This record gives sequence, structure tokens and C-alpha cells, in this order.
Amino acid sequence: DKVVSALDGKPVKVAAQSIFFEEKGAYTGAVAASMIESMGCSYVLAGHSERRVLFKDDDTAINRKVKKILESGNMGCILCIGESLEEYEAGLVGQICNIQLAKDLAGVTAEEMERVVIAYEPVWAIGTGLTCPPDVAQKVHANIRDWFVKAYGEKTAAETRIQYGGSVTPDTVKELMSQPDIDGCLVGGASLDAEKFGPIMNFQ
Repeated sequence: DKVVSALDGKPVKVAAQSIFFEEKGAYTGAVAASMIESMGCSYVLAGHSERRVLFKDDDTAINRKVKKILESGNMGCILCIGESLEEYEAGLVGQICNIQLAKDLAGVTAEEMERVVIAYEPVWAIGTGLTCPPDVAQKVHANIRDWFVKAYGEKTAAETRIQYGGSVTPDTVKELMSQPDIDGCLVGGASLDAEKFGPIMNFQ
């Protein structure tokens, strides 16, 4: 609450890392979307690779989370998608991302997409220090935008923000952000270090 108040009037929003898709019930340790909303959060992540891998969130659960976040009417969803190292090496990046988009956004309208941000995060590049080459990341982002053209039309595809996440650093942000279909960055480990996060946050 103090953080939200301190940021009032500033171009910075507060987000949560996850929610549970049920509003109430005997779900010890779970956090409902309404609880997050009551704290003043503007966005919630869904589908982050660590939630998929460590907590076994499948696409059905992620879709329920996305829709529950959007049901609030006030909060936006940052939907994370991406492939494993095995899938990357097998050349399945496009197919994996398309499948995740189709399943995770099932039932989400074009109007609701105005409150959805997509974050492409190659799983093999998260917390490893490895970064997807900018030209490869651009190809994946272009494929994602093309999926939106087919699924939602040109307008939604053009207006949907597609971020890159995966060991973003001050050394890689310039090349990544120079790509035409990369609209921003989902920063992980570097956000814990002010000297690293500052240059990324202030990049123009």
C-alpha cells in the first residue's frame, strides 16, 4: 500500500507475480485476484516459466488465471510464453509459442487484449546469464505478432505490446530494443541490482 501511494502520479505501476484462479475457498496459501487488486496493483504475471516448471501451472490453469485477472476490469495481465532449451534446439520455438498463445488466451476478446502484455521468455535464458540473440528474438516476436494478426486482426496485433524477457542486462538492452517487434523488456535478476536496472529502466 505504501509503495502504491509513493508511486502515485508517477509513470511506474505495481504488479504481482501470480494469482490463483479461484475467488474464495479452502486454498491455503493462495492469493485471489481481488486481494491483489485491493492492494492497488495494476498488472499480474501469468504463465511465467518458473510457475510452469516448478509449480506445474499448465495452459488450462494459466488460461483461468488470465481470465480471472481480466475479470477485475482494472488490472492488466502480463502473459509469459516461451520454449525450453530442448524445444529451442529442435527448432520448435514458433510452434510452442503459438500453442501457448492459443491455449492461454482462449476466450479472451479483442477488447480485453487491450489490457494484455505478452512477454516472450526463452526458458533456457532465464537466470542462466544466456541471452537469446537479438535477431533470433526478433524472429520470434515477429512470429508472435503474426499469430495475433491471424487470431485477432491487424489492429490488435499492432497494438499488443510484446516484451522480451531472459537475462536482460545493460549490455544487451540496446540491441534487443533496436528490433522492430520488441516493445519492451521483462527484467528479472538485473532488477535486483540498482546499478544494472537503472540503465535498463531509463533506456530510450
